[in-house]
Amino acid sequence: MEAYKFKAKVSENGTIIVPEGFDVKNKEVEVIILDEVIQHTPKKSMKEFLDKFSGVLEGIDPDKAKYDYLMDKHK
Repeated sequence: MEAYKFKAKVSENGTIIVPEGFDVKNKEVEVIILDEVIQHTPKKSMKEFLDKFSGVLEGIDPDKAKYDYLMDKHK
């Protein structure tokens, strides 16, 4: 079974129009309906991002952290 993906809008009478080029006439098809929910999350400013994450890696030696990780992984 081939799979196709396209966006469509269900009309008021409940029909979905399949775009041209899809030969699905007289064929049995499986229909999955995803109700697209658009969530608008407010974007943070660069200052808010830096305030939240500044100093996270402060005092950590990245080379030592990599070495420790690899030593634990390959024991």
